[in-house]
Amino acid sequence: MLNPFKLAADVVAPLSHRLLRGTGSIFMLHRFADRERGNGGHDPEGVRADLAYLRREGYELVSLADLADRLRERDSRLGKTIAFTVDDGYADFGSVGSRLFAEFDCPVTVFIVTGVVDEQGWYWWDRLREAMTQAQLRSLDVDVGHERFSATLGTPDLANKAARALTERLKRVTDVERKLVLADVERVLGVDLSPRPPAEYASMTWDEIRACAGRGVSFGAHTITHPIMSQLDDDSARRELEGSWLRLREQTSGAVPIFCYPNGSLRDISAREPANLRDLGFLTAVTATPGYVSASLWHSSADSPFLLPRFGYNGNPAVFKQVVTGVLRARLAMRRGPLQTG
Repeated sequence: MLNPFKLAADVVAPLSHRLLRGTGSIFMLHRFADRERGNGGHDPEGVRADLAYLRREGYELVSLADLADRLRERDSRLGKTIAFTVDDGYADFGSVGSRLFAEFDCPVTVFIVTGVVDEQGWYWWDRLREAMTQAQLRSLDVDVGHERFSATLGTPDLANKAARALTERLKRVTDVERKLVLADVERVLGVDLSPRPPAEYASMTWDEIRACAGRGVSFGAHTITHPIMSQLDDDSARRELEGSWLRLREQTSGAVPIFCYPNGSLRDISAREPANLRDLGFLTAVTATPGYVSASLWHSSADSPFLLPRFGYNGNPAVFKQVVTGVLRARLAMRRGPLQTG
């Protein structure tokens, strides 16, 4: 059966220069399937096929820093312009993802959680999932803020479902509370996890980051511990920004002054963050809110360069083509009125 969205993208592709005039697209990826490490993620063959499509159809693949410069300077070359980003800095980027982007000479910016790399420790959400998966108890009851969180465990599927639910709940409490709950979960469940995660949850090392930087990969700051910024007090928020940026610059020549907000929805970002980033000398920052970027968006307010939208990459080629050909932009414009450029 024909996919109507793919068909629309194929039909409209020759008009993409017009549909995309004055815009760029930023894509957000996370993990790459690596059989040797045992982790899931984006299918390498799917990513390869999408990158091949972009090269074949004449898209300009640029670094995020280059795209930001074009937005700031109102560069007339904006149009079929795409930047790729990867959040968190898992080891599978070094073993799989970096090779895919290198194969197509495609720039990519990876956002690093510097404290995890320093300690070669856990990302907190992975540690929570592993604790709940390993638990011998068949249920969990803990206080989260002023509410009780209860979940059924006992099977990998139930544990994973419970871990996802608790992770989302923990994003909505203060960072101090989050850390207390995480410790409480392990105590209640009676699990004793190693300080270092298994290979499937490992981050890149600084040596791997430097090796990737030597092949042209750029690296941006993604905080020290991956907290939700809006749940931090002022001093902690500043420390997470400044500390991660300083550490990144100490460790790699591939550091670029670009920040990525953990989780990245607008409610995860307080009003102080753009001001802090501007004060610390950052060029721009990216969210996880979907949308095209444009010079008019960049210049719409003093904070706008620090709230750039990104499209999540989900590996669906039909959806991917809708975005990159401008079909999605045309559909959105039909709801709002004539296309705006600039």
